[in-house]
Parts: sequence; structure tokens; C-alpha cells
Amino acid sequence: MFRNTIRSFDPSEIDIYCVNRGKLLPVIQYELPEYNIICIGDYKHNKGMFSMVFKIVLPRILRLFRLVKTSKYRFVITAHYQANFVAKLKGIPNVAFIDDPRRFVFPLLKFSADDVFLPPFEKKFDGVKYFNALKEWSYLSPQYLKPDISALSEYNLEPKRYIFIREVSTETSNYLSQDSGAILSIAEQFPSSLKVILSLENKELASQFPESWTILKEPVKDIHSLMYFSQVVISSGDSVAREGAMLGVPSIYAGIRDMPANVIMIKKEMLFKLEPKEIAEMVGKMRSGEMVFPEQEEFRQALVEEWDDVTKLLLNKLK
Repeated sequence: MFRNTIRSFDPSEIDIYCVNRGKLLPVIQYELPEYNIICIGDYKHNKGMFSMVFKIVLPRILRLFRLVKTSKYRFVITAHYQANFVAKLKGIPNVAFIDDPRRFVFPLLKFSADDVFLPPFEKKFDGVKYFNALKEWSYLSPQYLKPDISALSEYNLEPKRYIFIREVSTETSNYLSQDSGAILSIAEQFPSSLKVILSLENKELASQFPESWTILKEPVKDIHSLMYFSQVVISSGDSVAREGAMLGVPSIYAGIRDMPANVIMIKKEMLFKLEPKEIAEMVGKMRSGEMVFPEQEEFRQALVEEWDDVTKLLLNKLK
């Protein structure tokens, strides 16, 4: 979300804090190599909320408290509540742009942040502001993303002749109650002749997927071009499912969370929330032409006309 905003500043003006999840750190290092990146936490926990809080969340807040200096930072901008809480305690102006108003952290976030910004959800929340877009639009809008068909050559792919799948790890607070391997459980239901590109967060599961599937190795040079030229996007995590839909690709969310942000794309009939057992049949309908979708670039241009430029909004807020 913040990549293009960060690139508007000199590296001497910015510190980037990220959590140690999956391949997030090497991806950020690849995308923003000249900037100072500080990774917070290398913690392990047993699956469960108690373990998550005491082995990950609290150690992360304590480390942030030590690192975030009032004398160093003029402003903190986040997509998560922990840095806002620390900034509040330190007296540093701070704002949050989020799309997941979870019940057990949202009151803390509203207490901590000077402003909390949400997408245009149907359900309205007191004490927040709204921006007219989804946060992923800050880097997926045609104003910032120019899909490059040459990204397919490395994987021997043809446009619209393969599907893109994302399988997330369930070892995070977002997906603690989700079964591991939601898509793995139905992998054998896809035709063996179908080309599949798999973005796999937990590489320990790699050997259990069909050998014919191509598993991406992070950092991926141009992952959004791979998504853009795919025929269908499937994800057990909500963010990639929304990304696919915003790219104008019919997308399926196979996770358990009911996300208000997803509803926005579901109502545009580009995103479908399905049980894993329903996915293979739906993919068949999407690929056969039984289901008709808008022309890809016409759909994306309509979003440009309807939605805010999120990166400009972020920059204006910082100014």
C-alpha cells in the first residue's frame, strides 16, 4: 500500500518497519532496496490466540517502543494498530489506513491514531474517516501498474491459459481459525492439463502439491503481471483475492473470514467467496465461458473513474 508513497521521499527521510511474516522482508528489500528497513520480531508461537498475544504481539510492541524515538520521527503512518499505539504513547502524530476493523483491536486503534481511514464499507463506524477505494488500489490502479506480458516468459506461460493460486499460512492472527491448506485439500480436483502458478506462503507444504504446478520463489519480479494475464485468481487469503478482482480477473476467495473489503468487489461480481469444495466447478465455468465478465481494461478504467487515487491521498495527508 505504501510503496509508491515511500518512493516519493528521499531514503534519508523514511524508516520502514515490517513484521517477520513469510517472505515479506525479502520482498520489501527487493521493492525498496535503497531504504532503511527494520524487521520486527522473529518469534514462534503455538497456534492459539494466547500464544499469539504473548509470543508475538507483546514482544513486537515492546521492541517498537524501544526503537520508535520521539526525537527521530515527525510522523507515523501505518496499516496496523501496534505502531499507532506506540506512537500515541510517545506523542508522535500518527494515522492508520486499514481495511480490517477487527472487534478486539479496533477500539485500541481508534484510541491510538489521530485519524483512522477505512474504505467505503456499507457498515459505518463512529470516529473514523473514509476514502473511496480499497487500499490495494494504491499500487494496482492503471496509473501505477502497467502489466508486462514479458513476465510470463520465465514460466513458459500464455496469456489467459493458466490460473494463479495463492495459499496463505495459517500461523498468523488473521487466519488462526482457518484450516491449513484450504486449496491443497482440493488440488487434485483440477485437470492435470491445467497450468497453475502457485504463490505458497508456507513452503513446507510444497511437496504435497501436484508436481505439474509451478511454485513461485519470492521475491517475484512481477507478480501482479502474472496475476493480470491469468484466467482466474484463487486465494485462501483475502488480500490477493481482492487484488485479482481489481486487476479485472475473475477471482475466488477460499478463506473463512468475512471481510467488509471483499464485499465491495463481490458486489461488482468480480470476486466470489466459496467453500473449497465448490472451487473446481466454479473454475470450470469461468474458463469455459459459461460465465461472462466485463472486458478487463474497461472494468479497470471504470474503477479509475469511480475511486480515489489512494497514493495521492496518502501523500496529501503526509503533507
